Amino acid sequence: MSDFPPASVPEGESALTGLLTHLGQVVDVLDLDHLDRLTGEQLLTQLGQVAGVVRAGEAVLAAFSAEVADRSDPARGNEGLAVKHNYQRPSHLIEVITGVSSAAASRLIRVGQRTCRRVSDAGFPLPPLFPVVGEAFRQGLIGVETAEAITRELSLAAPRAEVEHLTIAERTLVSEAVGAGWRDGLPMSADLVGIQARQWRDRLDEDGIEPRTDKAFQKRDFWIARAAKDGLVKFGGQVTVDVGAKLHALLDAVLSPKTADRYETTDPAGADGEITEGSEAADEPIRARRTAGQQRADVFASMIDALARSADAPSVTGAAPTVVVTVNADVIDSKSGTGQIVGVNAPVAASTITQILCDASIIPVFIDPDGTVVALGNDQRGFNRTQRMGMIARDGPTCAMPDCQIPATGCEAHHIVPHSEGGPTHIDNGVLFCWFHHRMVDTGVFTVTMVNGKPKVTIAEWIRRKPYFQ
Repeated sequence: MSDFPPASVPEGESALTGLLTHLGQVVDVLDLDHLDRLTGEQLLTQLGQVAGVVRAGEAVLAAFSAEVADRSDPARGNEGLAVKHNYQRPSHLIEVITGVSSAAASRLIRVGQRTCRRVSDAGFPLPPLFPVVGEAFRQGLIGVETAEAITRELSLAAPRAEVEHLTIAERTLVSEAVGAGWRDGLPMSADLVGIQARQWRDRLDEDGIEPRTDKAFQKRDFWIARAAKDGLVKFGGQVTVDVGAKLHALLDAVLSPKTADRYETTDPAGADGEITEGSEAADEPIRARRTAGQQRADVFASMIDALARSADAPSVTGAAPTVVVTVNADVIDSKSGTGQIVGVNAPVAASTITQILCDASIIPVFIDPDGTVVALGNDQRGFNRTQRMGMIARDGPTCAMPDCQIPATGCEAHHIVPHSEGGPTHIDNGVLFCWFHHRMVDTGVFTVTMVNGKPKVTIAEWIRRKPYFQ
């Protein structure tokens, strides 16, 4: 790129200065503080026009970024452009000059190198790797994300694909991206173009899918933070396509709109808010306001509970995987204060401890002020596997809250009469709730009673009127 005759720098700078001045005038005319004056059609038309300006600007940025990368080639040594400005990589220099992120700077370089003219090692000019993408890019018809999606996937297929087939794929993808494909006049988004580009890649390079699958397998990852922040523990990662598909299928089944949360109001006959399947309420059903993300998090919590209690789960010193909680007795009695989960360096609220202890075996450990263990108590109050199976047989295969579809095998056992108040660890005093609804019960949003040998859930009128349940 740098071996071509340079454009007149003063003319270029003058033109850009004029463009920026004009752009400032355009922004003033648009009056961004009063866009509400526009009709819907005017708003969408001008939005599309602004997007075209941005796309054209991205094409210029990509070309400039590729040139900066070329002039920063390590082969130039101390004469490299980035090194001269005390930056190790050209993307760092571009970050500083443009204000974009590191990822965006690297993307601009990649797209520019694939869509701009090149120079051979012998100094001869070469056409762009993807001329059709480059032309659409410079005309502002596609953006940098779309250009990246097409060139990235076709570059992966290029080593083993026929040149004419690559050309057909490039033209087809650009056609679809600008709205000249099968949906004439309706351009595809960058995400949809990316999906199409991957389909072309796999068809053009069928022998390459196995190496890519192996590479993806090696990159699978999952992490979870040891430290909590503001009461939350972060985690993340990535899994292979088949595992992701299984997880999506499970979440879709559990969170189907047909089985969404529904809490019925008190019926007109005065049943004290008793919730029964098929009961006729005076008002519309009440739905808890949980975001999709919150619902997925609650399903994940139930999956952990189900796996931990599974007979196939590995044992630790002969017991199921165990969470150890330390708390003073007065916190349990007063239901206020904090405790500690061993291994998590953050305090835990009394409400959380109450929920954990409700479905846990307790082994009291008596410790004197200097930290010495002076006595161990006996195992208390944990519902065993047989009792859980009995509750499932009595109440059904899902959470006991009406219309909740979390499988009972992933639910927590709740003492209807608290153990601390003398309630026995017996099937007649137990009910299975998912993590979310167990928390709602333990925090007083719902109450549970046994009626004719089956648990019934009620909700107080003053709670029902809260915005959370509107």
